[in-house]
Amino acid sequence: MYSRYYDEHSRDRNDLLGNPEVTFQAFAIERANIRALQRMKLDRDNARVLDVGCGSGAGIFQFLRLGFKPQQLAGVDLSPERIADAKVSLPNVDLRCESGDATTFADGAFDIVFEGTMFVLLPTEEMARGIAREMIRLTKPGGYLMLTDWRYSKPGSDVYKAMTQKRIAQLFDVGGATRLIAREKGALVPPLGRRLSHYAPSLYFLVQAVLPPAVGQITTVLQKA
Repeated sequence: MYSRYYDEHSRDRNDLLGNPEVTFQAFAIERANIRALQRMKLDRDNARVLDVGCGSGAGIFQFLRLGFKPQQLAGVDLSPERIADAKVSLPNVDLRCESGDATTFADGAFDIVFEGTMFVLLPTEEMARGIAREMIRLTKPGGYLMLTDWRYSKPGSDVYKAMTQKRIAQLFDVGGATRLIAREKGALVPPLGRRLSHYAPSLYFLVQAVLPPAVGQITTVLQKA
């Protein structure tokens, strides 16, 4: 999936230093995640966090910047190359090359189980259900699941599957195994958000506030029963 994406768009597409189109998209996603974390009751010095589908560790860096301890952080990803890259940058983090639906961590090992832009890219709903079950298993009772994903499918694409409220409710048994705590608005839909970030950055968060349907990315917080 990533090879296909970069073949289509080039590897500089999401480069914060080289591409002004993504600057405010990154700001919006980070703001949504900060607001989501503010809704949780956590001790950052001791909270254990797992990033499922961590890639090269970008999501884990965000938790480090916010004061979570590296020895309390962990990540899993199927790509050996991406895990190897992450280990270079994050030597004190527990990083494992494992499938998100079958990890080697113990039941209830984490206070937060996080995913960022993963479910929208999964090739089958069977895989999505398996990963969601595993994420619930890994979350301690009363702990949190934090889902940062896109709520619209990409028009004309058979790859991007929207992470809608309905899909979240089905995958994570909202009202049963979990309950909804918060939904925080993040990045605008890319065709609009990228143009605003490049040509009219001062309007980005104004558009986010006054045009809710234009928000494409949402951070959802669930609490395990």
